Amino acid sequence: ARIGVMPRSGSARDVRWFEVAPCYVFHPMNAYDDGATLVLDVVRHPRVFDRERLGPDEAASTLVRWTVDLHAGTVREEQVNDQAQEFPRVDERLVGRRYRYGYALALNPDAVRRGARPPSDTVLKHDRVRGTTARRSFGEGRQVSEFVFIPHAPDAAEDDGVLMGFVSDLTTDRTDLMLLDAGSLERVAAIHFPTRVPAGFHGNW
Repeated sequence: ARIGVMPRSGSARDVRWFEVAPCYVFHPMNAYDDGATLVLDVVRHPRVFDRERLGPDEAASTLVRWTVDLHAGTVREEQVNDQAQEFPRVDERLVGRRYRYGYALALNPDAVRRGARPPSDTVLKHDRVRGTTARRSFGEGRQVSEFVFIPHAPDAAEDDGVLMGFVSDLTTDRTDLMLLDAGSLERVAAIHFPTRVPAGFHGNW
């Protein structure tokens, strides 16, 4: 596995390759410049589509940080959190910039491997400054979709807003559009649908 780095003003001829341990990445959380280094926070799968061709369910995916040293030509890997997870998001105003908070869905690796539902009933909030992770679980039989951060105002602080996403109750076959306070993960509001909204990979609002 390799990371390709290309200058913003460069071309394909300027790509530099940096080797990392074999893995697969579907989704980055964020990445930014830090002087002579590049910082990439990604959800890393140790193995996908090797023995199980129908889905990425062969090993738990975890959040890691890759720090690329452009001078030394090396990559340092640090595991940020050992909870299996996917669908990471940040405040979109900070994509490509230094950030503090990231959000993801906690996965149940056993459920994923069995093809059982729900693979996730929990939203995670990572604080990259304090190195902590908060959780908001919706309970047994509920399936959450990717949650998206929405600031209260264009100039609001990074954590001043709501997280919004679908939560489906598989026992009643109905879905709520749930709004959580991004700071506390407490419920702000819920919009109740009379039927289930089919699960999708991504959400945006």
